[in-house]
Parts: sequence; structure tokens; C-alpha cells
Amino acid sequence: MLIHTDKKAYVVFSLWLRIFHWTMVLSVTALFWTGLYIGDPGFAAITGNPEPTFAIDGWFSMETMRRIHFIAGVILTFSFIFRFAGALWNRGDRLLPKFRQKRYWYGLKETTLHYLMIPQKHEHHWLRNSLARTAYMMVYIMFFFEILTGFAMYSMVNPNGILGTLFAPVITLFGGEYKVHVIHHYIAWGFLFFTIVHVYMAFREDVMEESGEVSAMVSGMKYYAHDPIDIEDLNGKRRRGERIDKPSGTTYRPSDPNDPRERELQEND
Repeated sequence: MLIHTDKKAYVVFSLWLRIFHWTMVLSVTALFWTGLYIGDPGFAAITGNPEPTFAIDGWFSMETMRRIHFIAGVILTFSFIFRFAGALWNRGDRLLPKFRQKRYWYGLKETTLHYLMIPQKHEHHWLRNSLARTAYMMVYIMFFFEILTGFAMYSMVNPNGILGTLFAPVITLFGGEYKVHVIHHYIAWGFLFFTIVHVYMAFREDVMEESGEVSAMVSGMKYYAHDPIDIEDLNGKRRRGERIDKPSGTTYRPSDPNDPRERELQEND
């Protein structure tokens, strides 16, 4: 564990957001693995049976795997709804990109070069950089369509039921049940790709910047030697993050809110 004696602690992730994150991790993991089996029963049938009947021989039937998949999907759906409710309640949880601000485009370039090791250190520090905000927006869009197509497929168990009637337009919109299945399938693999990149970047940031990126999703806190340029996103209160211990190191220097260069990045186009 790193000791951040020369840095200031900021509460970046609310309890609400952390609960959503870990609920999402568990539900998406369950959804992905059960989804693989539903799509190809031979994937989980490691017993060597040519026509597998059980996901794990003697334990889970296809019916059980589908039930687990549906329950995990419902949990994900409600956590997704509560995520947006939390963002409405807590401004600090609104991690969407701000396309109208100059600093968004500046930050997108700066962060991309940083991850390419050009240069190795950030010129500015961010609570949530432009690249991360853009990725989160894309993931939320993926969640929406994954949930939509998932319920649409499930509703076809009883096309004349309430769900069948409610989601019939989705089937029609995407050109049939098979195409809905294909979209659902590829979005699921998109989540796997995002997870790999996300975990890599989180550990990379933690090691190179020593900001507590990984532990932040447990404690909610990140550590910076300089005030993040988007500090006002902490519920709009510039001083909210200034807490815990007064920095004792010599490298701590709060950023100057009157710096012309930083003020320019705050302005809208």
C-alpha cells in the first residue's frame, strides 16, 4: 500500500457509485459466463460428452443457467437505473464528457499521448480525464442496448405476454429476433474488451501516478500532489476534497485557479 504523505486526498467516488461498480462487476461476470453457455452448451461441458446436457455435469441444467442469466440481468438493470438516479442526486457522479469545453478536447489529446508514453507524466491532473469520460459514455450506451436486446429476447418465450408485447417493437426495429441476438452477442464481447483495457489502465495509472486508482473503488479516495483541473466536479465545491492529513512532503503545490492557461481550459467554446 502506498503512503501518500506528499499528496492531498480527494473523495472522487461516492458510496453510491462504488456499490454500482461492484454490483455491475458481479452481474456482468455472471451474465458473460452463463451467456457463453447458453450460446454454446459445449463451452462449459468439459466432461467430453458429445451432446452436453449440463453446464457442469450433475449440477446446472440449461434451464438453471438461463434463470441465473435472467436474474443477473434484472440485477444489472436495476443497478443501471440507480446509477442514473445517483448521478442526478450527486453531481460528483456525473462522469460524462463535456464536449463544449476546450479542456475536454485538450484533455483527450493529452491523455491519449500520456497512455502512449508521450510524455510519461500528465501535464495536468484530472479527477476523470477526457478519455475515461468518453469510454464511460460508450459503456453506458452499450449497457442500454444490451439490457434492451436481452429483455427483447427473453420476452419471446411468451410473445403474447406483457413483456412480449412491450418489447415486440425492439424485435421489429432491429430486423428480427436473430439480429437482436447477434447485437446482444457482440456487445457482450465488447464488454470483455473494455474490461481488459479498463483493468490494465487502472493498474497502470496506480503504478505510474501513485494516485490510488485501484483502491479508490473501495475507499472512494484518490491522491494528487496538485489540484485536479476538473476539481469543481466534486459536487461543485472546490474544497470538498481537502480533508484528512495536511500534506507533509515538499512536492505539494495547489494549482492556481487564476492561472490564465487553466482558466482558458475552463471556458466553453
